[in-house]
Amino acid sequence: MLNDLFAVWFPRCCWNCNQPLAKGQEWLCLGCCGQLPKTYFEHQENNPLQIMLRQHLPLESAYAPYYFLQNTPIQALLHALKYQGKIKIGEWLAVQCESFISKEHKMLQCDGIVPVPLHQKRERKRGYNQVTPFGRFWANRLGVPYLDNILQRNIATQTLVRMSRDARWTEVKNAFSVQTKNKFKHLLLVDDVITTGATLTACGNALLHGTTEKISVLGMAYAQNILP
Repeated sequence: MLNDLFAVWFPRCCWNCNQPLAKGQEWLCLGCCGQLPKTYFEHQENNPLQIMLRQHLPLESAYAPYYFLQNTPIQALLHALKYQGKIKIGEWLAVQCESFISKEHKMLQCDGIVPVPLHQKRERKRGYNQVTPFGRFWANRLGVPYLDNILQRNIATQTLVRMSRDARWTEVKNAFSVQTKNKFKHLLLVDDVITTGATLTACGNALLHGTTEKISVLGMAYAQNILP
């Protein structure tokens, strides 16, 4: 009863359109959920994201459930996750992703989850790595370790948001190193928005250099063709 009264006084609102959420809804109303731009890559063996990443990174599989498009609900959600401390959005996105992808998908046949790391200074300033709730959800679901301490960002790179494709590749080159002697068969590298694949390529190649035999990539969204 108290929860019902609280909902009347302080209604939870859709993070995109600001309309009150119905009971059982989280973050987005039903209408805005319907506007999330799905990729449908779960049905494609060689999807566009996988083809793009394989140009520079020998990987097993790659998937993202949504396209990242400006002025859509996915932009509102990821902005809130990354810059406004709404870290539970990461877990919510993982739940949506789980509902799309088959349990038999080859990327889920992994023995560890590795998040793309932030530099220590940036993580201290932000207070968290926005990929953490997404990655921990998958680690728990798959019963594998969440390996947030084996990959280190050595260089405090500038934010990549406004950089061109070429500038992104230059900025992250040699930015990562591996901090473990353990060996793995197949690691799943997780990130928020995948744009050029520069950061994931740098991370993946560092891990493939003696730490794991295979790499797969899972992102929350794919920003296809938004950069010159």
